[in-house]
Amino acid sequence: MNKNNCNPYNWLEKLNRSIMATRCRKGHEEIGLEEGCHAAGHVIKQTIESGASVWWVGNGGSAAICSHLSQDMLNKLDVRSFSLGDSSLITCMANDFGYENVYVKPLEKLVRPNDLLFAISSSGNSENIIKCAELSHQRGMRLISLSGFEDTNKLWNIKTDVSFFMAADLYGIVEMGHEAILHGIIESLWLEKKALMNNV
Repeated sequence: MNKNNCNPYNWLEKLNRSIMATRCRKGHEEIGLEEGCHAAGHVIKQTIESGASVWWVGNGGSAAICSHLSQDMLNKLDVRSFSLGDSSLITCMANDFGYENVYVKPLEKLVRPNDLLFAISSSGNSENIIKCAELSHQRGMRLISLSGFEDTNKLWNIKTDVSFFMAADLYGIVEMGHEAILHGIIESLWLEKKALMNNV
């Protein structure tokens, strides 16, 4: 094994390169990262202005990202934001409907048109996340997705309002990259909100 691969500083450099090389789509059109971040911010603003809710789905590390950023969005942007990470809910749905339906079953009952779904999957191929993305189309929801690894993954190739793809080969890089991008978008909206309030 190359010893450079075991150096934490090199890992951080790889994270930085991977974030800055993130590919973005708005609908089916590929756009730059900066434009993609602004486009995602615009979708979030539309959701807030319409009084709609935000929903988050992910597995493992992506579930942790959902929990963290969902509460950030509630706290900083004053939007109804929900991560479906409650252990009783997950085990109930998995037991009754199978793990592939663990998120889509609650969403079927809870979501409304114009709500926003954040669908996060490092591989982009998690069946339970893909089902939620498909539901968003059926219910007239907005959809922002984040995926990684291979650009042939299903989530990157589903039509979304905005999607982000990181061509990295380590889960940690993809997960931290996704979280950094989302933090950048949410905190920028928060800073904009604060600036507007200070100018009133």
